[in-house]
Amino acid sequence: MLIYFPSMHPGTLTNRIVSGSLFFDPGLTADRNEACFRPEGLPLDPAAAQSLVRDCVAFGEQFKDPAEMAYFGVQTSEEFYAKDRASAIQQELLNRISGNAGEKAEHEARARAQFVLVLAWSFEERMLELQGIEQGVKRSWGKFFDETLGMDEEDRREEKVLNVEQALSHTGGVTDGLRVDLPWQRMIEALAVLLPEDSVLVCTDEAVASQWRDMDIEFVPAAGDDLPEGAQTARVPAWRLAGRRSAPKSMPHVLRDMTVVLV
Repeated sequence: MLIYFPSMHPGTLTNRIVSGSLFFDPGLTADRNEACFRPEGLPLDPAAAQSLVRDCVAFGEQFKDPAEMAYFGVQTSEEFYAKDRASAIQQELLNRISGNAGEKAEHEARARAQFVLVLAWSFEERMLELQGIEQGVKRSWGKFFDETLGMDEEDRREEKVLNVEQALSHTGGVTDGLRVDLPWQRMIEALAVLLPEDSVLVCTDEAVASQWRDMDIEFVPAAGDDLPEGAQTARVPAWRLAGRRSAPKSMPHVLRDMTVVLV
């Protein structure tokens, strides 16, 4: 099974489409999309997942300095949940888990993994919404300038006109070319918990691929009729793909090997 990574929404890819590949669905909505894969038996139902997202948004609103919130985004899951400020979110996760000790450990790992992916999915969706709003506003103002002021394409290329459009639309080109940086290291660790063994991650992100190469992960030509020409692949433990220097004994799920393909 081919799963796109790190993209989680069909609207995020305009090229590099790989036939048969699916987007990962962490189960935030009740509706299912045939272009997505949702694991069976997720610990959090859509209502619970949405509640946790709201809690996390409220948690983020505590930060006056965006850099402080960004610090939490790059931490490992153990470090995140160790913080006092995140203890309430952790407790809500744990309250949804029942069973014996062995079952609890497994369910807790799956719940935390799902939570990481739900947050990433929510963030990506919000960015797509903002980009859609900006594009709509720009189209409206473009139509206004063309029809009301009688401007042609050459006129609209003039810097002063573009500046006026941006000022009036209140966007200022904020999301033009904006790169959505998902916490892909934590996403890899979460996917290692929830994906079947036969899953293959199809990476469409040049920045992620570059970092993997910098980690001395060796890629070789990929074979397969479904893969585009020039695709490369590697199979290594998940903890290496996540950028860890050594295998974490406290996270047995990331010791599994995972296959990634660069397209």
